[in-house]
Amino acid sequence: MGNQVTLFRFPRGGGRVQAYHPDSLTLTHWSSQQPIPAVRRILGADIDERILWALDAQGNLFSVDLESGGVRTVLPGVTAGVLGPDGSLYLADAQHRIVRVVRRQPVRFHDPLPAAPRALFGAVSDQLVALTEGPPSRLITANAEQALHSTPIPPGEAAATAWGDLVAVATDSALLLYETGGQRSQRSLSSVRNTRRVAFSPSGHRFYLIQDRPEIRVFDRFSLAELPALRLPGPPREFRVDASGRWLLARPLAGDSVWIVDLATKALAATVAGGWSTDLPLVAGAATLLVREDDLLVTFDLRRTPPQRIARLPSVAADFWLAAAWVPPERVPAAVAAAESATVAQDSALRADSVRVAVDSTVIYLQVSRTQNAEWADALAKQLKTDGFPVSILPPKEPEDGYRVLVGPYLTREAAESTGKQLGRAYFLLHLPARHP
Repeated sequence: MGNQVTLFRFPRGGGRVQAYHPDSLTLTHWSSQQPIPAVRRILGADIDERILWALDAQGNLFSVDLESGGVRTVLPGVTAGVLGPDGSLYLADAQHRIVRVVRRQPVRFHDPLPAAPRALFGAVSDQLVALTEGPPSRLITANAEQALHSTPIPPGEAAATAWGDLVAVATDSALLLYETGGQRSQRSLSSVRNTRRVAFSPSGHRFYLIQDRPEIRVFDRFSLAELPALRLPGPPREFRVDASGRWLLARPLAGDSVWIVDLATKALAATVAGGWSTDLPLVAGAATLLVREDDLLVTFDLRRTPPQRIARLPSVAADFWLAAAWVPPERVPAAVAAAESATVAQDSALRADSVRVAVDSTVIYLQVSRTQNAEWADALAKQLKTDGFPVSILPPKEPEDGYRVLVGPYLTREAAESTGKQLGRAYFLLHLPARHP
């Protein structure tokens, strides 16, 4: 459920940001110390820096500090922005100039974009990926020190992996895939026409697309082989995959309802009433669904068949909502106990070719992927091992946990981050008890 996640409410018209338990929708003791201005868009959370980011109605970037509750205006005149995989922000202004905000400090790019961006994606290695307006539309890759790299692309709906290493562009005649690093190769699926939406799994090993069919088509990102489709009651208008990779949420062409697909079983789990917007519906934690139902915010337990309604909160559904992997102080003891229990159970199942260290010490791993696909986790682990990294796979304790591909262990954060810089991909630090020899 959502025990390790907090739900934040940003009042659309301004006011104090409040934190809720995602399952029960009860308030925690945390709130911002000052009111925020009217909100245009939520950009996300940088958990390492303990900060929430959003744009106000005037295009000013502001932050909410999770430690102090303070609210601060950071940068004016923002027209577009995105949160990158490492927690840094990439922002564009009306003159198409780019600023990266990392560790709360703005870093300006050397060159502006050639035109207004229609999509921004953060990538690894401090890189921005941008799709600009045409004609001609362009795929731009850049960082603060280097000149822009530009590739002409056709117009169409676009999506990128969580790491920004691959961009998909859906056109009427084909689906195009662009690598954003290395040789910057391009591939095409000419058999896929008239795609309306495309998205990647959180691990990036699959992509999903919709056409005018009662299904979502699924492809392997590497081989481009088509996998069994996800059947739906009718053609979907749009869809999104939750951060764990377990659930896919789809919006029908007509009506206010949400189709819930369990990607572990490849089957439609349920249909619930609810609207669709940039922030909702969402899955908080492993299995708590949040939807807008008229003026209500409603939660469901996706572990039940059919999903069971847990709680409802009136007169707040019009506000913006964000789920983040952070817990307020009063929830820390329970969260630590739950995490330690899960870690001990998972650590006993750790299968690895990694170094053993002293008994009762704590070690650090780099988590580079979490996926529901055991074969893909094994393939990635073999690739990393071939590159000389000590690799582990942490199997799921519960089906929704997924297979975690780990590099390590390391005795210090500095040693772990030194290896992380050599990976060429995004990673998260994971602390685990050392295994007994």
